[in-house]
Amino acid sequence: MISQYKAELIFKDIWGFLLIVAIIAQIRFRGKHKQSGGLIARLQVVAPYLVVFGWFSVRVYFGTYKANVIAQLLGLAIMLIGVSGYIAAILYLKQNWAISAAIKEGHSLVKAGPYKMVRHPMYFFMILVVLGSGLLISNYFIILYTPIVTFLYYLRSKKEEEMLKVALPEYEEYIKDTKMLIPFIF
Repeated sequence: MISQYKAELIFKDIWGFLLIVAIIAQIRFRGKHKQSGGLIARLQVVAPYLVVFGWFSVRVYFGTYKANVIAQLLGLAIMLIGVSGYIAAILYLKQNWAISAAIKEGHSLVKAGPYKMVRHPMYFFMILVVLGSGLLISNYFIILYTPIVTFLYYLRSKKEEEMLKVALPEYEEYIKDTKMLIPFIF
């Protein structure tokens, strides 16, 4: 069994690493926005981070259950898949990437790599990170929060897609051929 201390340390390290990746991507792929999704779209991205860390902070009192080594290892594996996929999605997007829903100058449609599976792979992989987090640190509230994260990312995706349909005429065809958020399902 992974001790609770080690599980929490891994949890913090992975989420810290994701934050560093997002900051580096924001700096590296900074570009002029032609159109932005606004404050609500930004909050829909930040909310999963805030809630998971907030809940983690009060986990001593709420939501923890007796750790199961299989669930913890599964959670770690899911988190690592999520982190790897998130980074891959950023690397495929390159200059198109932005922390907020945005259309940038020179924006182009990316259909390679994880974008073959779903139109919004970063959100899919972050959903995995949230689910894996709950399993790793044995917190059922974080596990139960996963559908809420999925819904928030769905709303954010809808906003992005409105902008992408206007900016990229070929996006309509991409929608027909590729699931939105969860491979093979939705």
